[in-house]
Formats: sequence, C-alpha cells, structure tokens
Amino acid sequence: MVKIGSGRLRLLVLSMVAALLLTACELRIFADLVVEADESGTFTVELSMDDALASLAGAELGDGLALGEELVPDGWSTTAVSEDGYEGIRSTASFESLAGLREVLSDLMSTGGQSTDLGLLDFLAAGLPTREGDTYRFSLAIPAGVEGMLGEGLAESPVPLDIAMLDQVFDIRISVMLPGEIISHNADLHTGNLLVWNLSLADPGRTLEAESRLQSSGGAIVWVPVAAALVIVIVLVVMVRSRRSRAGPADPGVEQPDGRAAVK
Repeated sequence: MVKIGSGRLRLLVLSMVAALLLTACELRIFADLVVEADESGTFTVELSMDDALASLAGAELGDGLALGEELVPDGWSTTAVSEDGYEGIRSTASFESLAGLREVLSDLMSTGGQSTDLGLLDFLAAGLPTREGDTYRFSLAIPAGVEGMLGEGLAESPVPLDIAMLDQVFDIRISVMLPGEIISHNADLHTGNLLVWNLSLADPGRTLEAESRLQSSGGAIVWVPVAAALVIVIVLVVMVRSRRSRAGPADPGVEQPDGRAAVK
C-alpha cells in the first residue's frame, strides 16, 4: 500500500508470496472509500491473511502482523482484524474535503518520505473523485500484472511467480460509496450507493469508473406550497361534509325564509 524502506517488511511480503505459491493460504488487500455529499468521508485499507498464513508469518518473523502497521502513516486509526478466519489490520483516515483526501492518499504513498520498489497498490493514489456541480465522478486506472498492482519488489520472491496461482490466493477488492444516485458505473457489484470491484492479477489492465448525482433540492422547494395548498383544500372539504352530516335532512314542517312550508 505504500513504499517502505523496511528490510523486515520486504522479507515478510516475499515470504508470504512464497507461502501463497506453495500452500492454499490467502491474503486479502481491501481499499474502501466513502464520500459524503459535503465532500467529507473516510478512506480505509485492510491487509489481512488467513489463519494458516498468519501462523506461518509469525513463525518466520515473530509478530508478522504488527509489521503491517508500518504500511500506514501516523494519525490513522488502526484496529486489529480477527474475523471469518482472517487476521490482520484495518486502518482508517478521515478527510473533510476532496483536497483532504488527496493529502490522505499522498501520505499513504510516502510514509516517512522513504521509498523502495516494493510499492503495494501505489496506483490507489490516482483514485481521487472529482465533483462538478451536483455530479461526482470516480475513475481509477488499474495496472496489469503483479509488478503493476503489487510492486516491482515482488519480483525478488524466492520462488518463481506464477500469475495464475497468485490470482487464486490474492483477494484484492476496491469499494467506493458515492453520495446521491449512482447514474453510471462498471463495478462488479452495485448495492445502493456502494460499488465494489474485484481485481485480478491476470487482468491486462482496466479502468474503474462511476458517476453519481446529488438530488436537487429545487424540486422539493417548489412542491412545498403545492402540498400545503392540497392539504388546505382537503381540510375544507372534510369540514363542509362534516357540517352537512351534522345538520341532517331539512324538516318538511319547517317554514322557509319566504314564509312557505317546505314541500315533501
């Protein structure tokens, strides 16, 4: 998720790659972006591994999961993940504007100002939504292959990389929640305002795209007086009918205003 100049981190990742190729272990890399109507929101990254791989990483490097905290900048809210047979970390950063999101992604890609060729999911830095009026747009180009998605440093794995095998054990997912109504997208899953893309190392490259539109408040303002008028009319009709019902039919013996008796 970031470029880190840590030898222990490099060893951990390369050891995990070797284990993934030789066993049925699985590694999850999730990135979740939530954008609100006022442009605030949260960005969350998760790195977790199944119990078998977590045990292997712990045996090789001690507390392997703790090393994952090196992947996120200071100031992020980080919690341990232990659910559904997976262990790892989940880190979240909040932002108050799209410009703030740019700073969050920038910090994620350059923690501590260090840089190596082991850059996990560096392409996420380009996934910045834009807004034009009431329309939000999201576009993110996904590079092809292991080096593009997981960093050139993985080429140093102690065993040859097999794309097809890696694709079976890496679970890479990106989700985006945009405000308003989703009007176009190419996501693999769409539920309400949530869009989910499942990435494959075997993909030749793809672009994730989505567009949403905020509901205009102008229409609601126009309908307020109309609705009020309708309510008044309904109330008046009910009152008139209620008075007529209480008055009942005219008594034929009652003298009318012109002095004549009512005719049956």
